[in-house]
Amino acid sequence: FKMKQLFAILFVALLLNVSTSCNKPPLPILQDETDTTGNGGGNEVKPSPFVGTWKYTKVELQNGTLGFMGNEVGTFVGNGSEIVGEVVLTEKPNKYTTELTFTADINVSVFGQNQQQSIPVEKTTTSGTWTESNGKITLTDDNGTQIDVISSSSSQIIFTGNFTQNIAAGPGLALVANSDVVFTITK
Repeated sequence: FKMKQLFAILFVALLLNVSTSCNKPPLPILQDETDTTGNGGGNEVKPSPFVGTWKYTKVELQNGTLGFMGNEVGTFVGNGSEIVGEVVLTEKPNKYTTELTFTADINVSVFGQNQQQSIPVEKTTTSGTWTESNGKITLTDDNGTQIDVISSSSSQIIFTGNFTQNIAAGPGLALVANSDVVFTITK
């Protein structure tokens, strides 16, 4: 008799379990939110205004130092010319890639003497990720370093970086040029 009661209880429990699992919640009703401007449905997700291809338009070299064998031997400031480069931002995943080459037109001060120099800068490529919050962009390179974004809008981003270049100063001699750089890109 006890075995029959056990089977009856198990049967009722199984029946309750099966009947409750068949009661699926109702599906939500999706209403079409029509756009009165005639541009389609209102449920459309618009891409970030930062997505796309941006062109480098300005390169400023600031706080530059010239080093030789670990010693500072001069300073410089300047601007980039013959700028060729772009930044491409994609969404899902939020990645960026950059490619840039330019000529550094600098005013060098070594031992109290000023001299104008034009130095071709080797092509550099970098990549990383980006996020957007409250209409502002944040860039983080693949090494995990956050890039200092000075300002950002849907048509212009200004950010800082670092410039390091070896400069031939004679047979077997090289100076190391290092400076802060302010980059401007536009869309």
